[in-house]
Amino acid sequence: MEEQALFDAFQQAHRQMRRSLAQINGTASQELAPSQARLLRVLGHHGGSSQKELAAFMRIRPASLSEVLTKLEQKALIKKEQDPADRRRNRYFLTDSGKTLSEKLQEERRNQGGAFFSSLSGNEQEQLLALLTKLGKSDDRTQN
Repeated sequence: MEEQALFDAFQQAHRQMRRSLAQINGTASQELAPSQARLLRVLGHHGGSSQKELAAFMRIRPASLSEVLTKLEQKALIKKEQDPADRRRNRYFLTDSGKTLSEKLQEERRNQGGAFFSSLSGNEQEQLLALLTKLGKSDDRTQN
């Protein structure tokens, strides 16, 4: 198989996925950058995490996360609290507004994902997941 054809097909699917995600983020009650929506989703699962922990969950550098945290705090979607065990560290939580928006984004994401992958059978979806997971792990090896 020609690698260029594979890359082109992957790139086309990636563009379509980004359009779908942009639509989800844009239909939320507040305009969010993709990184902001992603952080809300991560905090929905890992509330009370430190900046370092959140960066690890998102697979980005902690310094790259600072601006995203600040913008979501300004929008009153997240709050930070000092860690009682280590006063030098902050823990981040969703506010009530952040929880509501995070849940709305999750629901829209599920609906959009269902539509996006509807042309694939269940077996094909499982195969795609396995292949994408493998590609993601190969990226980890090239980054280190």
